[in-house]
Amino acid sequence: MAKVCDLSFQQKSLFQQGYQRFTPAELKQLEWGLRFTPLACSLITAYALYYQIPALLLIVAGLGIWAFFFPAKHPMDLLYNNGVRHLFKAAKLPENPFQRRLACLAAGAMNIIAAGLFYLQMPTAALIVGGLLLVLQAIVIFTHFCTLSWMYEGIMRLFNRWHTPIDIKDATSLLQKGALLIDVRSPNEYSKETITGAINVPLEELHHHLDTIKDAVCLVFCNSGTRSHIATEKLKGHGHTHVFNLGAFNRAAQLSPPNNPA
Repeated sequence: MAKVCDLSFQQKSLFQQGYQRFTPAELKQLEWGLRFTPLACSLITAYALYYQIPALLLIVAGLGIWAFFFPAKHPMDLLYNNGVRHLFKAAKLPENPFQRRLACLAAGAMNIIAAGLFYLQMPTAALIVGGLLLVLQAIVIFTHFCTLSWMYEGIMRLFNRWHTPIDIKDATSLLQKGALLIDVRSPNEYSKETITGAINVPLEELHHHLDTIKDAVCLVFCNSGTRSHIATEKLKGHGHTHVFNLGAFNRAAQLSPPNNPA
């Protein structure tokens, strides 16, 4: 039986950074590679702060600003994809999602502030700003937790715009019209309890079923809502326009009482 497909803290942090179309297995392949760019930029920033070189801080700031406007063109990502990763036979880094690009922009702004403070002959203030940036980047490097992505999620939740599942009434209407109810949990979870009429398409095997559900209206659910969101985004990324995230199991159960499939 497949194991329950839970995300680790680092994978959840990457999910929060915007990597929402990737399965846990794919995120695991990317975990180390996604550390390269913040590590490289942090080392340059640390060097510039130690030797008080504001021009170098501006160069690093330029990298972050460039990355914000060009998702697949961060110079450090290109260096990794075209060189470093081949040494370790690692997976290629994808385009940077909005939340990660926003963090790059914020890091660029902090580098500009630190450089400006050096130019204004305020080295202590510059070192405080730069030091704070290095601390935040160190957290990202070691845990993938991004403070700005966390704040972004909080703001989106405040305005009810963060991973909002389809309304139950709308889902019921689609189900009555023949929509597919898809349980993306593991076979082990599905065998213990699911929703009447649901078919099991584990998230890790979703790519094998892209063609069979291509033209169908799909309602996707899992245990907590995380995997169903990943599955929904993944299907949309493959051109499935009629797929809806139903969310957590307890929410999906409002459509029909749970049962124990044979």
